[in-house]
Amino acid sequence: MCRVGDIIVVKEFKDKNGIVVPRHSFVVISDEAGIIESYSYDFISNVMCSFHSESHKKKKLNIKSNLEIVPNKIKGRNVNNKSGYIRVGDLFYFKKDKIDYEVIGRLSDDMLDKLIKLIIKLNLENETKNLINNL
Repeated sequence: MCRVGDIIVVKEFKDKNGIVVPRHSFVVISDEAGIIESYSYDFISNVMCSFHSESHKKKKLNIKSNLEIVPNKIKGRNVNNKSGYIRVGDLFYFKKDKIDYEVIGRLSDDMLDKLIKLIIKLNLENETKNLINNL
């Protein structure tokens, strides 16, 4: 079971190009069931990514739909204590019974608030993508 603000690790998922990606972290942004493009879903999440270098960090943080996440904004077990970013514009829709995942942590309340505000802003600007490859 997951809830809004939880950080989960998905055993494998399909990225926006339909390529299967092993073991990756996501932050849950909605845990309500619904229908999108005639598919049912249980929750929506944003993928979390790592920085590979300082130049990579600078490049990724210049993208307005990416939100930096630092270790002190995450609480939980097995958290890697590395800075990274959340790809806020990519909304991944999942069906819980079709994926294998575990909850490993939780965003701080202020970080979750910042994330939700950015999602709303990007959505109003039509800059979010609904990714349904995992339904």
